[in-house]
Amino acid sequence: MESTYSPPDRKPTFKDWIEYLLLRSFGFFVTLLPRPVAIRVAWPLGIFACDILRIRRRVTLENLERAFPEKSNAERNRIARASYVNLGVVGMEMLRVSRLNKEKVISLVSLDEESEALHHTLIKEGNGIIFLSGHYSTWELMAARIAATGYPTTIIVKDQSNPLVNRQLTKARQKLDYIITGQSHAIRNVLKALKEGGTVALLADQDAGTKSELFIDFFGEPASTYQGPAVFAVRSGSPLVGSWIHREGLTYRLSYARLDTEVMVNLPDDADEETRIRRLMEIYVRWMEEQIRLDPGQYLWLHRRWKSRPEGEVT
Repeated sequence: MESTYSPPDRKPTFKDWIEYLLLRSFGFFVTLLPRPVAIRVAWPLGIFACDILRIRRRVTLENLERAFPEKSNAERNRIARASYVNLGVVGMEMLRVSRLNKEKVISLVSLDEESEALHHTLIKEGNGIIFLSGHYSTWELMAARIAATGYPTTIIVKDQSNPLVNRQLTKARQKLDYIITGQSHAIRNVLKALKEGGTVALLADQDAGTKSELFIDFFGEPASTYQGPAVFAVRSGSPLVGSWIHREGLTYRLSYARLDTEVMVNLPDDADEETRIRRLMEIYVRWMEEQIRLDPGQYLWLHRRWKSRPEGEVT
């Protein structure tokens, strides 16, 4: 299966061109730097964005107060700065993606033997694999490492508002050997990829909006949750596997965990589809929270995760 995604063909505005040229200029500068230096540059940039520009700082601290009410303000501020630095690292890695190939991705992101064996075993079963994760560490490299194992890997992308930046980002992702699909064709292309025995890498940790009927506790508070990954798993019979990447100095460690075993799901055989979908997403959200708690500074706290509230909730 090949990528069918084409970035929207909107005519760029003057503002779009300015943003694009600034990004390309900075990106060219970053590619000239040795990677260790480029990663270190992300630290002062992240602190500057957090403490001086204060971009979404209020949202970040409100999220951290919800998630870690037991921590002091100083501890939450430290996590906030680390989260901004991590976002800077993500940016640096993506600006340098033109220097990556399959071999470099494998050397940059280690995958333990047990996880790699699980990947090969599930592929041989012929039902495809749904890898599920969140906006943690450098999530783009996580998907790149999954693809580097050698099996077709599909990702769903959200169009950027700037068409020039969108095209550049698409080229960068294609460099990492993804099969890219847009949101408008996501359901059809994901199910096709799974039917053909391929893998799909999804992120489902952001606010799903007020129309979502699925609210699951995330750090103790109900959060509107996408149910798509569980729907794909239930209807296709594909295994649901948690995928987690963690930055350790200048390299990364990736590991997998089955989220759909009978022991974990613990439902009667006659449970209906809605119940199974909810249970799978509950397992995913609980597993993801456990991973985040190990190093919360690598999670993207800038997103309004608890923006949508359950119908009838008193605020």
